[in-house]
Amino acid sequence: MKAIVYEGPGRLAVKDFPEPAVGPRDVLIRVRAAGICGSDLEMARGNRPDVAPPRIPGHEVAGEVENVGVQVAKFKAGDRVVVEPILSCGECRNCREGRHNICKRLRFLGVHADGAFAEFMAAPEWRVYKVPEKFSHEEAAVLEPTAVGVHVVRRAKVSPGDFVVIIGAGPIALQVAQVARRAGASQITMTDVLDYRLDLARRLGADLTINPKRGDVLRLVEEATGGEGADVVIEAVGSSRTILQTIDLVRAGGRILIAGLSTESFVTEPPTFWMRQLLKEVTVESSRSYSSNDWETAIRLASRGDVDCKALVSHKFRLEDAKRAYEVADGKLDNSIKVLFTP
Repeated sequence: MKAIVYEGPGRLAVKDFPEPAVGPRDVLIRVRAAGICGSDLEMARGNRPDVAPPRIPGHEVAGEVENVGVQVAKFKAGDRVVVEPILSCGECRNCREGRHNICKRLRFLGVHADGAFAEFMAAPEWRVYKVPEKFSHEEAAVLEPTAVGVHVVRRAKVSPGDFVVIIGAGPIALQVAQVARRAGASQITMTDVLDYRLDLARRLGADLTINPKRGDVLRLVEEATGGEGADVVIEAVGSSRTILQTIDLVRAGGRILIAGLSTESFVTEPPTFWMRQLLKEVTVESSRSYSSNDWETAIRLASRGDVDCKALVSHKFRLEDAKRAYEVADGKLDNSIKVLFTP
């Protein structure tokens, strides 16, 4: 089969690769759409020392069942599906408590095992979900960041009437905003340095958008909240600067959720941050990936039209055009939001 293969820092190759083996409880999927995520870009840059090349990246995937293992009864050839790319041990304490997203031996398809940037991929049947026929494959591929958004909103405990600030307006942040609205948030403010992303945020329902290059985020949030600050601040960038900003934007007694992933070390003023957290009696939570019920909720929300997945798809490329696809996704070229491969 044709696949994009990570061969080491800065080295991606499009080549013929062996079709994945199908174990007795595995599902073989013909990939129809697969999205480039920030973690795929970090891998290409060489910032993922946990990745052993050669490796096929990609974990945001939708497709059709091609074949199933001999013990699989839940799926059949032709089923339209998406994949939760988590590989967990099933034995550690967190797995036993249903929190496989923080498994002690957590692994991911597309990172520690071959993923979706290929014509075919294999996944355990318990990590595969059917999707409605009405979904295009492109929409379905955006269900993975949508499930992340569901998990973030649950961890942040967004409640009816909450004033929510989301720092960042990338694909996950945009899905967080839509899910937060369905959870009852009365006011959603989003910040980003890219105007075209803020334009999409407004089209998807954000009440206020701020580009910090031109607007004073703290002043505008204080004005909008009558000087109180936000009930919930969600950081979806992964930078020490924006993490520190959350403590200024949140009200006393409010909640902060750190969702952004980054290779950057948090070294700027952490003692000051935690002292100010203490003085405001703020709850700080974090969020990683998703659980199975987050996927089920994401599929349900998208099926009802409560969350728009299609709006995020900005570019589609063939596998052969991997170099250009990565350039567009990494450089935010041509107003890119979600860049997909469509093998």
